[in-house]
Amino acid sequence: MARIPALVSDPQNPDFIAFGLFEREIDLIRLVAEGMNNKEIAAHLYLSEGTVRNQISIVLEKLGLRDRTQLAVFYYKQKGRYG
Repeated sequence: MARIPALVSDPQNPDFIAFGLFEREIDLIRLVAEGMNNKEIAAHLYLSEGTVRNQISIVLEKLGLRDRTQLAVFYYKQKGRYG
């Protein structure tokens, strides 16, 4: 929660919250974009692999994307707008 004000107020960071994403979902997207697999993401976020798989599905549906590749492209396009 502490990072949300920084995301909203810092012009160098994309406003992912405008897409209806929660902080944990933003972390998940970033890790997918960094090339981590579900097992690595699960270890990093202290979640089960099943939870990671479900959360990725929810994020993909929320953003209207098909797969992890599109999710990574979305992340970097949003970062590019502000960097």
